[in-house]
Amino acid sequence: MKPWTDLFLALPLPEHWLRAVLFVGFGLHLLFALLMLGTVMLGLYFFLHSRLVGSPDDTPWNRNMAASHLVLKSLAVVLGVAPLLVIQVSYSEEFFTATGIFAYAWLAVIPLLIVAFLSIEGFGHRLGPWPWLHFAFGALGLAALVTVPAIFTGAMSLMERPGLWAGAASKGLASDSGYAMHWLFRYLHILGAAAVFGGAFHLFFSAKDNPERAAGLGRWILAAALFQVVVGIPLLASLDSPMNRPALAAVTLGAAAVMAVVWTFRSAASEGAPPRGGLFLLVLLPVVLASMLLARQWLQDEALVPVRAEALAGRVRQAEMLAAYQPQALEAFNAKLRTVYDNGPAIYAGSCRPCHGQDGAGSGTASRGLLIPAEDLTAVRADKEYIRGILVKGIPGSDMPYFTIYDRDKLDSLLAELGERFSMFAKSGPPVGVSPQAQHVWGTTCASCHGLDGAGGAFGATLRPAPPDLTRYALEPARALHVITEGYPGTVMQPYRDLPEQVRADLAAFSAALRRD
Repeated sequence: MKPWTDLFLALPLPEHWLRAVLFVGFGLHLLFALLMLGTVMLGLYFFLHSRLVGSPDDTPWNRNMAASHLVLKSLAVVLGVAPLLVIQVSYSEEFFTATGIFAYAWLAVIPLLIVAFLSIEGFGHRLGPWPWLHFAFGALGLAALVTVPAIFTGAMSLMERPGLWAGAASKGLASDSGYAMHWLFRYLHILGAAAVFGGAFHLFFSAKDNPERAAGLGRWILAAALFQVVVGIPLLASLDSPMNRPALAAVTLGAAAVMAVVWTFRSAASEGAPPRGGLFLLVLLPVVLASMLLARQWLQDEALVPVRAEALAGRVRQAEMLAAYQPQALEAFNAKLRTVYDNGPAIYAGSCRPCHGQDGAGSGTASRGLLIPAEDLTAVRADKEYIRGILVKGIPGSDMPYFTIYDRDKLDSLLAELGERFSMFAKSGPPVGVSPQAQHVWGTTCASCHGLDGAGGAFGATLRPAPPDLTRYALEPARALHVITEGYPGTVMQPYRDLPEQVRADLAAFSAALRRD
């Protein structure tokens, strides 16, 4: 397997090291993201509590919240970069497929975070006698902020389900109800975790000297922990396959730790007093977080490691298949490197043949992707200096590029090759007689772009590509008749197949005779 054929599968570190970095990086990011989200929930809750219950002690809570939120959001955002980068490296195909299906929502994370952070900043400031404005800022900030984990959990859940990618891409994300239910419960589980961790953080950060607030936080943590238990049961039931033993052990440990939190804070609800054993949270919550992360990573590995292994095997097979063609490809590449572009045939082969073809008929290998077809050079009869101008300046509005990389001697050699190979600079035929009907069509229709004398009209000069100067550039009558009849795709030259055939033939002959030798 060659590195240049498998760039998206190359790993900077062994896989077990990458998984360790992912576990640590995502763990730190998730911790501060939960604390940030839980802090905003608490800030809005206690602000409403102070307004509805009238507790003066709760009035400055939004300002206390903002003081901690700034640090928490900064750490959450910065620490979120590492796990995303590791996921992109470890599971590149899975990650880019899932986020591609989620493209609009995934890109919406940026404006959502901007709105959330600015709104929460406003919520934490003194806004005078307008409490409703505080509430509006807080509600808008929280709504924008809670949308972000919904997007992340949706994308990660889809990433872990390769079997749904085709259906999700063609029918939308609602095509599988099992996935939608798992996404919902996984999202609710994140919100519950944010409430638990945010409550525990502020129990030590801003309520340690306030028994009334500590009691309220104890009830908050108890309710959030019970919510985690209630949501966790259907979350486990929504998994696509039974958990492996390591994941089951991690979930069991986490559930036991959550139940210990419930038992520890039961007094906050029954007695209305500050919770006892709050320091026990410093042991229980890290256990809960670590068990959640371990279970998630083991389940993720179980789903994605086989996919990556299959991708690796497929790339190996592809590399082995392509290896048979490598000598010929390298020889062709080296032959191009050895080519000296100092003569007409070599320049035509390298710069003209891809579009115009070896025979000049406009059927080169690159012509299939052109909006405006490459011209049939065998039908062109033009002034040499006019063609030199096209080579030097290109044709704006078309795919005909400019070739200023060639000096005058090389262009002279190319022009000589074009003249010799396609008789491009041969003299035009004698003037032809044109029927009165053809003269009328030319004067009323064709002259608007081409001008009465063929040198170009005022309107034609505004077009891209502009029509050629027919006094210096002509097409063989058969080719001109085809263009008049069928039009020229990609330009404003429309088909005039409704004109009588003789009129079209007269116009073709007349346009060719306009060239001045």
